[in-house]
Amino acid sequence: MKILLTGARGLLGTAIGKAAAARGWQCAPLARPALADAPAYLPAELAAGWDLVIHAAANTNVEQCELDPSACYRDNLLLTELIATACARAGTKLLFVSSTGVYGAHGTAPWREYDAVRPTTHHHRSKVLAEERVLAASPDNLVVRTGWLFGGAPDIPKNFVARRIDEARAALASGATMRSNVQQRGVPCFSGDVAARMLDLGASGLAGVFNCVNGGSASRHEYVQAIVRLAGFDLEVGPADAASFNRKANVSDNETADNWKCDQLGWPAMRDWRAALAAYLEGELAPYLAAN
Repeated sequence: MKILLTGARGLLGTAIGKAAAARGWQCAPLARPALADAPAYLPAELAAGWDLVIHAAANTNVEQCELDPSACYRDNLLLTELIATACARAGTKLLFVSSTGVYGAHGTAPWREYDAVRPTTHHHRSKVLAEERVLAASPDNLVVRTGWLFGGAPDIPKNFVARRIDEARAALASGATMRSNVQQRGVPCFSGDVAARMLDLGASGLAGVFNCVNGGSASRHEYVQAIVRLAGFDLEVGPADAASFNRKANVSDNETADNWKCDQLGWPAMRDWRAALAAYLEGELAPYLAAN
C-alpha cells in the first residue's frame, strides 16, 4: 500500500505514519503547496501512482477561525478542493479527516453518520463544505469524522494530555485549583487507534462518511479529571460552565459520536477512551511523567 499524507508532522499525521510503517506500507509526506502552485504541483506529486491520499492537514484553531474566516476557508476548504480535484484526475482514492463537531448542537445523543450536519462555527462549516467537495469528486472517497484527539510526543504543542499535565504541575506548585468545562461532551480519541482504523478503512474498498472514535464519552471536566488522576496527581479539578472560558467560537456542547456504520458492518469495536488514555500515560508518556 502506497500512501501520500498531508499533515504528516501533526499529532494524527505522526500516528498514521507510524501505523503505516508497522504494516510495512509506504507512507510519504505531501508538502503543502502554495495555492497558486497547487494546480501543477499536486498532479505532479500524484503521478507516482499512490494507492491512497490521506488529507490530515487542517487549520484546527477554532477560535482563530472565528477571527479570520478567510484563512479558515482557504486552509480547510480551498486546499481540500484542490487536492480532491487532483486525486480525481489521477484516479487516486482520497481519505479526508473531518470532525464530529460538524454535527452541531441540535441533539444530545451520540451522533451517527446518518444525522444531519448543522455546524455552529466557521471551522466546522469549512470542514462540512470540504467534505462535500471530497465526496463529489469521486464515489470512491472517504470522509472520516473523529473526536478529541490525544497522543503523540509530549513536545507537540497541541498535545492535550501533556499540556494538562503541565497545568496540573503548575497548579500544585502555586496552590491553585484547575478548572474544566462540565457542559461540553465529546469522545477523547487516541491518535494511534484512530490512525489504525483510518488505514483499515482506506484499504477496505469502502467509501462515504464514517465516524471514527474510541468508545464511551466524557465531559471536558471528566476528561481532565481522568488525566490528572491517571497521572498520579493529588489535585482537585473544579467544574466550570462554558461561559467561564469566554470563547469566541460557538462550539457545540455535544460532540459525542459512535461508530454506527462500522458497527453495522461487523467491525470490531474500538476500545474505550479510558483504557486508551491509561495505556498512553503508562507507555509513550511515562518518561515525561517521570522526568518532571
